Amino acid sequence: MKIRVDACGLSCPEPVLMLKKVIDGAQEIVLLVDSQVCVENCSRFALSKGFSVSVDGGQGLYIMRLTKSLGHC
Repeated sequence: MKIRVDACGLSCPEPVLMLKKVIDGAQEIVLLVDSQVCVENCSRFALSKGFSVSVDGGQGLYIMRLTKSLGHC
C-alpha cells in the first residue's frame, strides 16, 4: 500500500517525526516537503530504515518517493 504524507510548511524535525510514524510496515511512501533541509533529513532517516529514496521537484516543492529495499530487515 502506498502512503502519502504532506509535510509542506513544516520545519524539521516535524517531517521526520511524521515519517517515523508511518514508516514501520510501509512498502512505499510519497512524502511532500518544501525545503532542501527536510529532503536531506528525511532521506537520511529513510535510508537508515532500509528504504531507497528518489526526489523530484525543487524550488518550494519536493516529491520524495521512498521504497522499501528488498532483503532489508
